[in-house]
Amino acid sequence: MKKSMKFWQWFSDNQNAYTFLASIDESAKEKLLDDLLARLHEYCDQLYFEVGGFPEGEQELIITAEGNVDYFPKVEELIADAPSIDGWTFIAFKQPTNDPFTTKWGDLELDTNDIWFIPLEGGTPKEIGIRVYIPNYDLIRDNDSCQPLLLKMIDTLAGEKSFSLELAHIEFESQVADPEDDGQIPIIELSNYIEWSKSNRE
Repeated sequence: MKKSMKFWQWFSDNQNAYTFLASIDESAKEKLLDDLLARLHEYCDQLYFEVGGFPEGEQELIITAEGNVDYFPKVEELIADAPSIDGWTFIAFKQPTNDPFTTKWGDLELDTNDIWFIPLEGGTPKEIGIRVYIPNYDLIRDNDSCQPLLLKMIDTLAGEKSFSLELAHIEFESQVADPEDDGQIPIIELSNYIEWSKSNRE
């Protein structure tokens, strides 16, 4: 039996337990998540997951390679072999979002509502470069949390595949007084811009 099918057979047999994650105590939840990770790592130890939903609603299981492109085919193979299970949606890779959010790492906090970007010229037709503008970047750029936090934010907005495969160059700069007059685009529009850029170069 293929390793992917072995994983899905186990998940099909145990999926009811994961429907109620939001309503069980932390120790029981932690054990279930550890079990799921162990079973996933039997298929490929470089893959991870996100799981969630509401007991009375649709549940989602996202399989991710955490941006490691060498293992993208393993993600795609596993999702391609996923069975149809009532109440469950199985998703390859972390998906992009256009919803504003605030993210924190260490003592640094950033709000997507305050961050803008512009596309950069150059590179090959299949490469996308952006310059990201952050308020007071000159004051926070030396903070050890700054670069990881910004990249994590962009990863979340762009989605796992686009962040890894589409964004060839990212640079950062301090925000100007009026970003809209400067021709900047709100960072929450990043995934829309990537899709537009891809459609215009195909």
